[in-house]
Amino acid sequence: MVNRVYKVNSEKQEKRGSKHNQIFMSIVVCMPILAYGTAMGWISPNKALLMGESSPSTKPLTEEEVSWMASIMFIFAPIAVFIYGVAADKFGRKKALLFASIPISIGWVVKLICTHPIALIGARALIGFGSGGGFVVCPLYVKEISEDSIRGMTGTFVIFSQTVGNLLVFILGDLLPFNTVLWILLAIPLVHFCILLRLPETPSYLVKCGKNEETAKVLGWLRSIPHTDSSISEEVDRLIIEQTTSELKFSPKLLFGDKTAVKAFWVALIVNLTREFCGCIAVLVYASHIFAEASKDPNSSIALSPNKQSILLAAVQILGSFLACQLVDRVGRKPLLAITSVVAGFSMCLLGAWFYLRGAGLPGWLPVAALCTCIFADASGLQPLPFVIMTEMFSFQLRGTVATLIMAISLGTDFALIKLFAPLNTWIGYHSTFWIFSVICLSNVFYLIFCVPETKMRDLEDIYADLEGKKRKKKQDDVVETNHV
Repeated sequence: MVNRVYKVNSEKQEKRGSKHNQIFMSIVVCMPILAYGTAMGWISPNKALLMGESSPSTKPLTEEEVSWMASIMFIFAPIAVFIYGVAADKFGRKKALLFASIPISIGWVVKLICTHPIALIGARALIGFGSGGGFVVCPLYVKEISEDSIRGMTGTFVIFSQTVGNLLVFILGDLLPFNTVLWILLAIPLVHFCILLRLPETPSYLVKCGKNEETAKVLGWLRSIPHTDSSISEEVDRLIIEQTTSELKFSPKLLFGDKTAVKAFWVALIVNLTREFCGCIAVLVYASHIFAEASKDPNSSIALSPNKQSILLAAVQILGSFLACQLVDRVGRKPLLAITSVVAGFSMCLLGAWFYLRGAGLPGWLPVAALCTCIFADASGLQPLPFVIMTEMFSFQLRGTVATLIMAISLGTDFALIKLFAPLNTWIGYHSTFWIFSVICLSNVFYLIFCVPETKMRDLEDIYADLEGKKRKKKQDDVVETNHV
């Protein structure tokens, strides 16, 4: 099958190959995250419609129903993370990801068939379930098909896909009728399913299944060089050595039995939780509502409608994600993450100050500028880099277990954040909420400086030596990635 579909023409290929197939496949693999981005942003342009007199639902939705629609995805996503995490290790990355698109597709179909509040909430629960699977499998898939020189860039595609989804649904929601948008969003998981059927399993998993010849052919297609090339043979040998030193299964016990791996787990977890608690996810979900609140100020000079301001926000997010793709393999993970944490922290602080002093004559464009700056910083570092760091700090044996645990915890916190964002603003005010987000972002900078090792172009032995406070001399020979014991 692989020989037929992924045949490499050795006469036309240069020996050094190309990265185009890796980039193409990474984009396709991340389409469930694109679908998640559209689902997450769908409420922002549709909230006023759903709660208005002309609501497509059987009756105008209440604030509580909208709150459940926004947060229900993050109840079912953590459950899906464990199921898909085990499935990815047992049945393969490809099969697990294919089945992630099925509940997402069903969710959009339900929205098309019935717009009763309970049906809409149930539909978003299905989409959240499939998205949870995508979030645990996509980073693994992308990491295992990418060579080291572009691993950081392709790793940022996970969040880049989400930002594209946000922008797409904001634009569609502002320009097209309610049902037309739903048909377009349904097409995304269906297209993903059809294309992925023709693409290969990851080389790491093929070696695990003992399919070494097929692994070589897949690597040859991914690297755009003949599968008989010596570099392909060397890469297959490295994967075989890695597989013989580790048994692939979901095993928290194995993870927590290794002191250094536990340190790495806590680093990856804290960096990922900071990504959640920086507040940008809540801001994107409630973007139109926040802009509507800001426009109530008598001194506000905001000329755009709340929906169009949300489109502006998503466009800025796309620019930030694109910048991350360009810089992550040049600057490094740690410096870029620290810089974007500082920028996001000060932007949230400024936004809180504007809401606190609202009516005191501050310029009305200030909240728009602060939000755009914060979202730009978030997309260019805070959102994508934790995924990259998470996959680079663990061996193939532990990678699935770590991704499952971290994504389950992260998505669970998303539910709490989205569900509590509106009540928290009512209780302590927008200004206090944004100041809390600011403190979290700025505190992250100190944690990054003192506790997080750089992972760019480094093997596990180097990274774990940093975690243990040791210095290791670099060797001339290539180091094979194995489980640290």
